[in-house]
Amino acid sequence: MAKPDHLYILKQGTTYWNQWRLKNPEIRPDLSKSDLTHTNLCLANLGQVDLSYAILTSAELRETNLR
Repeated sequence: MAKPDHLYILKQGTTYWNQWRLKNPEIRPDLSKSDLTHTNLCLANLGQVDLSYAILTSAELRETNLR
């Protein structure tokens, strides 16, 4: 299950999310089982993020790092 604080940070936008990731490189974000339907994730750094069972239907993923 996604950590609520990680999901909250993502919902603030990709700029905020990416800045948080840069400041907290030791944290492996957990967005598992989250509903990200229609979420704009363009340019988001989602590398090493737990996205297991996350719903990404119609999410904007242009230039998103999913490594």
